[in-house]
Amino acid sequence: MYITTDTSKHYTVLNQQITVDEVRYTLESAPAALGATVSLYTADGGMCLRTDTVADYQHPRIDGNTIILSNVAPAEPVEPSLAEVQADKLAEINAACDAAITAGCDVTLSDGTAGHISLSIPDQINLTTAREAVKAGGSGYAYHLDGSLCEVYPAADIAIMAKAATAHILYHQTYCNHARMWVKRCTAVTDVQAITYGATLPDDLTQHMAAVIAAAGGGNA
Repeated sequence: MYITTDTSKHYTVLNQQITVDEVRYTLESAPAALGATVSLYTADGGMCLRTDTVADYQHPRIDGNTIILSNVAPAEPVEPSLAEVQADKLAEINAACDAAITAGCDVTLSDGTAGHISLSIPDQINLTTAREAVKAGGSGYAYHLDGSLCEVYPAADIAIMAKAATAHILYHQTYCNHARMWVKRCTAVTDVQAITYGATLPDDLTQHMAAVIAAAGGGNA
């Protein structure tokens, strides 16, 4: 089927919904504007099935590729509340923090070798086990840098990796906590929406975060 709207141009109908108060035609492509009438035709033979006068409807409109002739007013979009936007942003920040921690950090070992260690929960457990083993007097422990084979690293290198991991995790957990506070104290939806993980915190939160990290020893293992 197809429709016309005051012109000879055909608009292919993909779907139609016709009720007492509303006529909807979803089209392959929609006209730029409604004419005075909208007529529906069969695809074969072009028999007119119905013609609607646009002025007979209180709320005629084009929504995307759908022509709507309706006596029902379109629903007003519901703006999310500040609390709802804050809840979504807090969840976003939590997820970003988890991803940043899991992504891990760079390390430079005692012999100058540079590499990267991932810090998923299993990685954190393994690294903690390695650190405790060397703290207990072990001369080394089996571990691996990302993309490298597992090998026995000397205690000094295990300590370096553990220290870097601890500092990395401390930073992101502390930043996350302060970013969440930033979100919670916002009083406007637009201010909440503008916050992104990793953005520079307001001055007072930046100073407080720095003091917390310094008091914690900068994340030393």
